[in-house]
Amino acid sequence: MYSLGKDGGRSPQRPGRWTGTGTIVLALVFLVALVFAANSNDVLGWFIAAVALGWLALSTFVYIGVHKAARFGAEQVRRAQSTLAGVNGAGGPPAPAGKKARGTTLIDDGSAGIRDLKLDHSFKIIQVQAGLIEEQLGRGTGADSAAMMRALETISITAHNGRGMVSNSGGSDDGGPVSGVVLD
Repeated sequence: MYSLGKDGGRSPQRPGRWTGTGTIVLALVFLVALVFAANSNDVLGWFIAAVALGWLALSTFVYIGVHKAARFGAEQVRRAQSTLAGVNGAGGPPAPAGKKARGTTLIDDGSAGIRDLKLDHSFKIIQVQAGLIEEQLGRGTGADSAAMMRALETISITAHNGRGMVSNSGGSDDGGPVSGVVLD
């Protein structure tokens, strides 16, 4: 079993000395069975040679498969280690532009869409209150001044909240101009 930690600059470990011994023994058994079958020229000898060839093929297939899987697994562990090293800032490839080297990746959670819906709702509130003020002003001297004052207060509060949603400082209103990108 190999350690997942740093290997101190060592080259990847090679298979052990006795790894292919079983396949080599099966190859020798096949060759001996083939020689005896050819010498005695009977059906049982050829049958034994065929069985030995089958076991040799199976052994070779397993041997190659296990080594390919081990190589693939070692490559995956190496990639994971280099990715983690790059994310944690301990060497490795630098993080892509626009991403911070942290363990968490920021994804689009739809908060910009929610903010747009909230702003749209705020503008609708302002339109309704402006319509109420126009209606009251249309009545002339019979206008309800208390209703107009409530409408103006609602417009003021809604405008303040809307500016808080688009300000760069996260909602504090410092009285400065609003900056940002205008989207059509």
